[in-house]
Amino acid sequence: MSAAFCAPFSPSADWSAAPSLPLTPCVWSPHAPPAAQVQALWQTDALLVRLFSSMPPARAVVTQDDGRVWEDSCLEFFFADEGSGRYVNLEANANGALLAAVGESRRDRQLLASLRLPRPAVRCAPCGAGWEAVFRIPAETLQQLFGLRLQPGLTLRVNAYACGDQTPSPYYAALFPVQTESPDFHRPEFFGQLLLET
Repeated sequence: MSAAFCAPFSPSADWSAAPSLPLTPCVWSPHAPPAAQVQALWQTDALLVRLFSSMPPARAVVTQDDGRVWEDSCLEFFFADEGSGRYVNLEANANGALLAAVGESRRDRQLLASLRLPRPAVRCAPCGAGWEAVFRIPAETLQQLFGLRLQPGLTLRVNAYACGDQTPSPYYAALFPVQTESPDFHRPEFFGQLLLET
């Protein structure tokens, strides 16, 4: 990671122990995206995911949660279990506006704010020459949505993204390649695996 951790949720989180993985430009990205990286840690009460963009946000307009944050400079984390067919999308802009929903496809989304469960949260902050988004996904949310318990050996299906649909130079990047003909991050068939270790 090219910058110090800037917006911690937990003082006990040791991010130096978490691998830092680069996002790569999608084949249909019209412009080169800023360099971006992702890290993940877990604790007994939450899964923490940090995304870092090496450049300041080119656009940060949305201020309301569950708005069109993907049109701004946006950092995103999508995750699913191994078998339910549903996945969660967490998307944040540099204002800290969070879009959080669950469903089986792009057209079948239910906002997590409408469900009776602890909602994931995000903290966004300037960081070095760029900015970061740190998502906190409560263990109880994983339990209620997917019947999962945070523990060593748990495998989640995930992808992480950086995008900016309405920025002056739109771009798209992903941790795991999305092999579609046009921009579409809502494709869980291209998720990779996140294995929780001790």
